[in-house]
Amino acid sequence: MKQVVYAEKALLMGDEVVELMMEYAVLLARKSSADSVDIEALDTEGNVVTATFLIGPATIMVAETARTTFAEPENETAVSYLQQQIGLIKQPPFAHGLNDAGIFGYDEL
Repeated sequence: MKQVVYAEKALLMGDEVVELMMEYAVLLARKSSADSVDIEALDTEGNVVTATFLIGPATIMVAETARTTFAEPENETAVSYLQQQIGLIKQPPFAHGLNDAGIFGYDEL
């Protein structure tokens, strides 16, 4: 588990989701872009909460290891979303050219 401090709020989250969130934040900052992600976390009393993180070029977030007996909150949806978004940034879909036969008004020179 890791403790994440974001906007003066400390939350506990699983290692995988935190590492993906940090990687995504770096990639979005390089693109001057932003996104929001809902993450299941534990608050300071150990309650499960859903936190919405705004991630972008101005994100200031610190993650540190935490020793705790609490079970990690489930974040399969968030992990899947983050992996997908990171993949799209690292390997954008290939753009195919148009077939000249399918372009209305196209005349070969």
